[in-house]
Amino acid sequence: MRQAKQSSIKGFTILELLIVISIIAVLASIILALSDMIRRKAEQAACAQNMRSLFAALSAYNIDNGHFPQAPESTEEETFWDFWITTFEEEYDIPRKTWICPTYRRLNRTKDEEEMKGTYLPTRFSASSALAAYRWGNQPWLVEIGDHHGEGMLVLYPDGSVRPFSVGSYETE
Repeated sequence: MRQAKQSSIKGFTILELLIVISIIAVLASIILALSDMIRRKAEQAACAQNMRSLFAALSAYNIDNGHFPQAPESTEEETFWDFWITTFEEEYDIPRKTWICPTYRRLNRTKDEEEMKGTYLPTRFSASSALAAYRWGNQPWLVEIGDHHGEGMLVLYPDGSVRPFSVGSYETE
């Protein structure tokens, strides 16, 4: 008596295929969520680095000139930003894009970069003392315009540190 030959080819059942597809879908959603978080953190780090570059330029300006830069007291936004961008581009090789947060740049892709103004607002410095801030000793040097990173706007302090600031997080020093 001969036995019938069994087929050695095995296939996947529909249930197995559905399980594999659902596992791939879950992994893909996790990877997409992580990539968005990684992009946001990278943009925040690049933003903080921009502010540190501007800190170095402000410090160098202070050393070279014996005082902090004094923006002209103009009510025109164009005059204000032209002063800051031109001063640091010509003297300290800080390009215009350093004044613009990478997240802001990404969210405003339709705007020409030459039309964009700075997103780091310099605070006023004292004209009477080369090393004094305008109002108080720990006055921020730069403040990011808007909370582009979701943790509060970034602030550059006189010690060179960059920290997020939001209402309720203010520390007196």
